Amino acid sequence: MSIDRELIRVARATLALLDPTRNEALHQLLAFFGPVEALAWLNAPTRTPAEQAEILRGVSIDRLLAHHATVAARTEEAGARVLIPEDDAWPARLDDLSRVAFTGAPSSALCLWIRGNGDPSTALRRVVAVTGARAATAYGQTVAGDVSYGLAGQGWSVAAGSSVGIDSAALRGALAAGGPAIAVLPAGIDRPYPAANTDVLARVADRGLLISADPPDSATTSRRFVAARRLLAGLGHGAVVVEAAAGSQALTVLDETISRGRRAMVVPGPVTSAMSSGTHAYLREHPQARLVRHTADIVAELPSAG
Repeated sequence: MSIDRELIRVARATLALLDPTRNEALHQLLAFFGPVEALAWLNAPTRTPAEQAEILRGVSIDRLLAHHATVAARTEEAGARVLIPEDDAWPARLDDLSRVAFTGAPSSALCLWIRGNGDPSTALRRVVAVTGARAATAYGQTVAGDVSYGLAGQGWSVAAGSSVGIDSAALRGALAAGGPAIAVLPAGIDRPYPAANTDVLARVADRGLLISADPPDSATTSRRFVAARRLLAGLGHGAVVVEAAAGSQALTVLDETISRGRRAMVVPGPVTSAMSSGTHAYLREHPQARLVRHTADIVAELPSAG
């Protein structure tokens, strides 16, 4: 018997409360039962607290059920909708998101909250991730804007984080070219982050998509920053880091991209710039990474058909 897709949608949106990016037990349960039956299994009267605990990860069953009862209304209040793997518009590239950490698990993004006027079936089809330092130099912001403008002009959707610096410059460049821009949030879809980027993110929603893997009203946390970077890498056919200092978290997007067998690209900077020390070291230490200078170099590294 087939299960109504809207029941699946609400079940996935409910289970997304349980920290799916680090919850291997949840993915095993989903692989065995599917989302609707997995939720029913968790709430069955025969379940012991010990059986629930490994999956609930500190979330009470009462809180989970309260979230289940309200998540659809809260999503609508946020002006968003929930995209699930069962939808035709779901980007199939995300289905390998959890293979880096969880063998045989489904995508660790159980669903995506999306807000904006972009059509996900087209905006998510051919995507390049462009990201880098928040404390970006004028050089880095110029390059990020230029390459994003060029990519959008050639029919690629540019995805970036929602931070200031390189992310903002990439989003603005894509918008200036009239192309869709995609901003991945490290918080709920109703919590634009950071406040300083409210205007840029509003423009993205007008012409593209805001995306979050966390339920509405989720606050920004370090764990969600990491998960958002993994999601950003998962959305792209390749990833470009324009500027990153030594130890920058932006470089984890390249790590994730390489783990998926996709093209990791780095824009070099002045050898005297601390903001490029991380990207230069990455090029030295990772032979899989490619040096790119401009849009033409990036497009040459991407799959021709997207």
